[in-house]
Amino acid sequence: MLGFAGILAIACTALQALAASSKVSQDAVHEQLIDLAARNAGIVPLDADLFEKITSKNREWSVSLQFTALSPTMKCVPCREFAPNFAAVAKSWSTVASEHRDQHFFATLDFADAVEVFRRLQLVSAPVLYYYPPSKGSRRPANGKIDPQPYEFAGFGFEAEALADELSRFTPTKVPYKPPFNWGLVTTGVSGLAAFLLSLKYLLPILASRWVWAGLITVASVIFTAGIMFVRIRSAPWVGGNKKGTSWIAGGYQNQYGMEVQVIGGVYGTLAFAYCALIFLVPRINSPFKQRLAVYIWCTVILLLFSVLLSLFGVKNQGEHTRFTGLFVYLYSCQPIHLGYFYNRLSNTFSRRPLVSGDIRHVARIAIQSLSLYKSSNLTVGTDEQE
Repeated sequence: MLGFAGILAIACTALQALAASSKVSQDAVHEQLIDLAARNAGIVPLDADLFEKITSKNREWSVSLQFTALSPTMKCVPCREFAPNFAAVAKSWSTVASEHRDQHFFATLDFADAVEVFRRLQLVSAPVLYYYPPSKGSRRPANGKIDPQPYEFAGFGFEAEALADELSRFTPTKVPYKPPFNWGLVTTGVSGLAAFLLSLKYLLPILASRWVWAGLITVASVIFTAGIMFVRIRSAPWVGGNKKGTSWIAGGYQNQYGMEVQVIGGVYGTLAFAYCALIFLVPRINSPFKQRLAVYIWCTVILLLFSVLLSLFGVKNQGEHTRFTGLFVYLYSCQPIHLGYFYNRLSNTFSRRPLVSGDIRHVARIAIQSLSLYKSSNLTVGTDEQE
């Protein structure tokens, strides 16, 4: 019995010595990690041997470990993009108090320094970032899971601020990262302001021009009335389909296709230009003959485009198609009467002199008289004629 007790005492003494030796070894590794982090701006550079030590199963510290491939021969562009952000977060961590700083380390392992480690971990791409929680001590996870947790680049991206916020969930205290002051933005703003002030004397005449604002308002009116914002907000398709195949006109007044908006915008834009030409360009023509010809041409363009619009509206709402078609036919059938009356009044008024700005009101009165003649006509077409 005394022999067995002696053997048991020797075994206990050996185990105590081994535990003490392990404790000394872990303390030495811990001191080594602290020294490497202090000498490398908060980052512990690893090789295959030091990787085994920093991720040992007997650690009381946690690690944010970057697997990368910064060698020029690897040509890893994402690695070069992420490395500065990782270094910035690690450097900010080096500023916290030592009781927190020495319990979490930022480390990096390059493919060129530990090929076997990459193969053993089956890492086929870079960069990769893992968080290794402590395997013992007060910071050991309550659920007992000490397996490394990956950082999801797909969800958080490469930005340093997002990285610091995510790692702060695991570190002893919050990572005190602050984005650097954006001097580039300030320089750009100051340069832009200086350029604007220097060019102000050239821009003021343009900004004060009524023609510029008239053009902008006309373009904006065409864009908004054509339905571009409607299509963008609802993400309407370019074209649609119906029983007859592909269609670029959506049925009903509550729907529009992308191609339909482009066509309507073109029609509205041409109409706006036609009216502007009648108001501003035609009065500047000195020749009476050319002036009359221009009036005839632009009035014909306006008539045709409004006819196109009526036809498109009839296609959009099939219930009123016959009425729109009747009005379309009526406009053409009555052209010798009403349009001829309109043209003759213009010709009699301006046959011997060019138009001036005061004549615009007279042109409007002639148009109203022509419209009154249209309304007072006894001719009925379309659905009215059927009734």
